[in-house]
Amino acid sequence: MIDPIDHYAVLTRYVPFIKLISMLEEGFFIPKANLFSDKWEGSLHLFDGIEDPFLTKEELTTAKDWVYVSCWYTDEPENHAMWNSYGNSDNAVAIQTTQHDFKAAYHGSKIEPMSSYFGKVQYHMPANAKELYDNKGIQPWLGNNNNDSKDPKTIYPRFYLFHKHHAFSFEKEARFLLVDNDATVAKSNHRLGIHLSAKHSRRMIKKIILHPNCSDWLENTIRKLIEDTYKLDIPICKSSLVGYTN
Repeated sequence: MIDPIDHYAVLTRYVPFIKLISMLEEGFFIPKANLFSDKWEGSLHLFDGIEDPFLTKEELTTAKDWVYVSCWYTDEPENHAMWNSYGNSDNAVAIQTTQHDFKAAYHGSKIEPMSSYFGKVQYHMPANAKELYDNKGIQPWLGNNNNDSKDPKTIYPRFYLFHKHHAFSFEKEARFLLVDNDATVAKSNHRLGIHLSAKHSRRMIKKIILHPNCSDWLENTIRKLIEDTYKLDIPICKSSLVGYTN
């Protein structure tokens, strides 16, 4: 069974400043799995050349095109490796919410019903890949709307996408998955992803942590943006890693 996430557990995303702006202006974006840069996303079982018993490589690629994935760091203390991997520059922030607040933002956004899942990623060495999915269930996230797709071949990526290479275990990741009701391996998905509403996206932000090397100018800009432009009561905190060097 994929490990569930506590309802009030802190969830963190390390993002460039521009993604914070996008979240405030356009709403939180949940991309489809095929937009991820890691070519092994949802394909760890193919890493050592093992053939998928259910899908061809082409079908797996197309099936993932219909799955929308949001990735979150689950360990509340800051992580230097996460800043380096996902902050990308000194102009980055860490956005924190809880599963409770994320779910409230999702419901408030009135997204069309889809099969939904939320749980912790499991990390493995590729040699164990053929045993990854045996007896691995995933609890539905949003009640009774988890009807399987009309195309049965599209159900497998929802299992595959909760398993990653052990080299990524520092991410301590939780994932939110939505499977599009129109999912099929017969054609690609024209949508890049889905947006939560801007109003509810703003409400789900419970803390903003500034990059350890954040400039005074950027800190002042973020504070004015949050407090003056959007009139939001969100704590903005300096990183606990200020002054730390490699």
